[in-house]
Amino acid sequence: METAFYFIVNFLSYIIPVRLAHFLAKWIIVALYSTFYRKQRINVEKNLTYVFKSRLRGWEKKRLVLDTFLNFASFFYEFLIIKRINQKNFRNFLNPIGFEKVGKALKKEKGVIFITGHLGNWEWGASTLTYLGYPPIVIANRFRNRFITKYFFDRRQQQGMEVVYLEDAVRKSLRKLRRNGLVAIVGDRNFTNQGVEVPFFGKETKFPTGAFLLGIRCGAPVIPTFAVRVGMCKYDVIFENPIYFEGKSYKEEEVKKYLMKWVKTLEGYIRRYPNQWYRFEPFWVTEEK
Repeated sequence: METAFYFIVNFLSYIIPVRLAHFLAKWIIVALYSTFYRKQRINVEKNLTYVFKSRLRGWEKKRLVLDTFLNFASFFYEFLIIKRINQKNFRNFLNPIGFEKVGKALKKEKGVIFITGHLGNWEWGASTLTYLGYPPIVIANRFRNRFITKYFFDRRQQQGMEVVYLEDAVRKSLRKLRRNGLVAIVGDRNFTNQGVEVPFFGKETKFPTGAFLLGIRCGAPVIPTFAVRVGMCKYDVIFENPIYFEGKSYKEEEVKKYLMKWVKTLEGYIRRYPNQWYRFEPFWVTEEK
């Protein structure tokens, strides 16, 4: 069923005009929001409660939850049409801000690691690097459905990204960085359950440390990067200040020090763009348990 759904939606995305497609995608998500997505609705509301505590009124929180689903509908549609972006037109869709920091970091010839969250449009954000002349490795997780895994793999490859799955991530990322290349990681979901607990909006939860362990090992700085929606099919791709490493200590307290710089940056973006934070499962798993 999932395979047929992706096939049909992908076909329709190329024959329906962009504005109409956005409109339809949002109405579809509204229908799902009101019927099948009750659990996801509750999870998003709980996550936002941790972020804003009691500062939101009930109706404000519900509006924010609905807006999150509507924005996710746009994100999903935009991934389907990612092939429309190319070297000639990418600036019509993507506005890089602060990319000079990347050029400066690359002068150290250690490579650069980009870390982002499930916020905005991380897929279009990664493609920006290709069109700026630096095709990255992107570290990905397989879907349960093999067709969907291949679909995402093909879309990313067509945008000049080298897709690497978790089991090969360390070896291939180190090779890329040692050649002064770029590695992009989504670093707000702990897929391997080997992360480190740090405070996030005042509550302890585990964050993955892979980006930071890679950086410590080869000396590559980590640059927090976000592609945030500013209009229909338009994003600002913001490159934050690099996180540089001092020495090669793998002690947990040292790793935590660098990890917290990323976590604080992520907190800031979630506060500014809460309806672009697409986490539909409980973030604070330790609390749920």
